[in-house]
Amino acid sequence: MKNIILLGGSNSVMVNGLQKGLREYANVTNLALGGTTSLQNLYELKREKNQEAIKNADLIVTESVINELDNHNIIENLSLEIIFKNLQYLYATLYELKKPVCILILPYRTRDYQIIINMHRFLANYFGLNIIDMQSYYEKSEIIQFGNKFGGHQLAIVNRYVGKEIAKNIDCFKASNKNLDLNLPEFKILTPQDMKRVGNFKIFNPKNSMYDEIVYRLESDNYLSFEGYEGYQIIGMHGWNLEINGEITKLNWAQTISHCASIHLKNKDKNIVKPTSKLNIFCEIQAEPIIDSSLIVKFNDENLANSESYINARPNTTNSVSLPYFDLIAFFLCKPNSKMKLFDLNLIPSDKDIEIDRDIDRSYLMPNIVFFKDSMEFIDEYIGHLYPNITKHIDRVLSPQIINRLKEQLATPSQSAQPSQPTTPQPTPQEQINSLKEEINKKDKAIKEFSDRLSAQEASLKSTNEILRKRDMEIKNLEITSQNIKNHLSYKLGNALIKAHKQWYKGGYIKFIFEAIKIKKEHNKTKI
Repeated sequence: MKNIILLGGSNSVMVNGLQKGLREYANVTNLALGGTTSLQNLYELKREKNQEAIKNADLIVTESVINELDNHNIIENLSLEIIFKNLQYLYATLYELKKPVCILILPYRTRDYQIIINMHRFLANYFGLNIIDMQSYYEKSEIIQFGNKFGGHQLAIVNRYVGKEIAKNIDCFKASNKNLDLNLPEFKILTPQDMKRVGNFKIFNPKNSMYDEIVYRLESDNYLSFEGYEGYQIIGMHGWNLEINGEITKLNWAQTISHCASIHLKNKDKNIVKPTSKLNIFCEIQAEPIIDSSLIVKFNDENLANSESYINARPNTTNSVSLPYFDLIAFFLCKPNSKMKLFDLNLIPSDKDIEIDRDIDRSYLMPNIVFFKDSMEFIDEYIGHLYPNITKHIDRVLSPQIINRLKEQLATPSQSAQPSQPTTPQPTPQEQINSLKEEINKKDKAIKEFSDRLSAQEASLKSTNEILRKRDMEIKNLEITSQNIKNHLSYKLGNALIKAHKQWYKGGYIKFIFEAIKIKKEHNKTKI
């Protein structure tokens, strides 16, 4: 089997999605991490522990557009300039590997979706990298609304089929035939082990089925110095806040992203403070400070306000918990090369799609997603026709996603209030949450009652099926018995006698004597 490297976010991490399809026809090294942009893809390409897998790769699949859109739009406000610069770094690095690459554009529509997706198309054309453009397919097939139903996580079965087609047709992906002189920056991954450590550090090794990392804990009595790395920019950070005992958290999603700690990058001129949660995360340091001799990194024990945000860290909600430590894995450094030509963002249109060069467009490998859409609509209509009460119950039940969003809105502090006219007193957030819980309990009870009725109907159907099965067996037994009777000598002779009687006027009885002798001989031959 061929070898594939998978780079991306949570759509690549999902067990039954893209990676499962790829694994049907190839060996897959999955370097994806949820909630991350193209910079994490580049970071993984530079990590020492991944070099052997990259060297042996027959294809590198990369997807990041959904997280770039989310990180640009939600909380973090990652700038278009940083996104475009980092994409250029990633695709230039992939080009220099001289290996087949597949850029996968997953469908997603949010603010500035066109300009960010066009960044990928523009750079795919420039570097000559293969691309599968699902967004364009959805638009041309007029199924955008279908794709929008699933938000940032597309249907696992759709991504699985895409992955399957990529791996099955791996020989369709060719290395770039461009001849470019790039002059890439110097990238470096800096772990606490390589830095000057002041104070004592607790070291942990969190690992699970996908990740195996070394974590250094920053607390109020220690810090790290960047001595020896002056002139580099800090463009990214990898961290994983663990439980106090060093174990991976078992909290649910809402709790995990609200248990937060902030890291503090400090020199004589500025303070950069950024929060993360109890997730394994890689994020941009948007300030991109240049390291000087006075720069240190420490836990934010001074409780300074955050100067940057991270999409999956919610430190300012009513249920948030401030951790007394920060667990760090590494920094991602860059020393820019003045000879490298970086494209200006003005080249990327925001009002029309960039057309992909035909020689790199592999969108023809897309499965028939229109069929998936039509099939799902047929199933919905069919179920609604057979069980009309089901849709009524579903309509009356709030989904967990809506509940979590409402809780988040209730728990988020309101913006500075605008002068307004006096209004009637509103319930407190806790009263609203309690009311919501009560409503959910009612809905759960209604669902259970409906489920019990369905179970009773199912039991009745099973009983009826069992009765029919027994009757079917009885009929089969009668058929077998009938067949056995027909094989008896007396039945055969009797049948021949009846035939002779009907033809008595043609000498039927005389013929019967000879027929009887023949029947007896044949019966003796077949008798067991």
